[in-house]
Amino acid sequence: MLYDGAIIAHCIFVDEHSWIRWPRRGDLERMARSGASVAHCPNIFARRGILLQDFGKYRRLGINIGLGTDTFPHNFIDEMRWATVLCKVAAENVEATSLADVFHAATMGGAKALLRSDIGRLARGCKADLSLVDLAHPSLQPVRDPLKSLVFSGLDRPITDVFVDGNQVVSDGEVKTIDVRAVTETMNRGQQSALAGVSAADYARRPLDEVFPMTLPIR
Repeated sequence: MLYDGAIIAHCIFVDEHSWIRWPRRGDLERMARSGASVAHCPNIFARRGILLQDFGKYRRLGINIGLGTDTFPHNFIDEMRWATVLCKVAAENVEATSLADVFHAATMGGAKALLRSDIGRLARGCKADLSLVDLAHPSLQPVRDPLKSLVFSGLDRPITDVFVDGNQVVSDGEVKTIDVRAVTETMNRGQQSALAGVSAADYARRPLDEVFPMTLPIR
């Protein structure tokens, strides 16, 4: 099942993961030999108390990693922050990986996983996919290392313009390709429709607030 071009979703519970307690080791080495890639989505699993152990070792063995978002929120910069910080926690080592490694996963690593050479980098012949960041934005101050300031402080807030394949899709912070207000209204109607059917679909016919309790009571 492993080959160059295969993408293993998440690839967290390998034989050396601390939760597995498997007597043998070899999954990561097998992955590296095969050329298969890992799709790493740290946010969704971390919210459930699950960590990939550890990102840095995967990379040191030569395993290609691409970064993903999996589910809401689709904030790629935030995923880079989660990946960088949680790797150090999981490995119990502040030097377990670097932001440069994670940035590579978010760009060229993802492109390599998809067997694409025309995306993931700024170069002649590649699609012009890029974002412009306002380095004067308050969330980035003071700026010395722009990438660190963006990932650990600014996130998506200082992004002003976005281009996909040379086409501008965000201008001065405003999305140009969709009617955001209309889409938001549609999403909210969809959510209300889904919530109305929760009790009927629940195995115990529990009320909505028991299945999905609010963080704080609404008065």
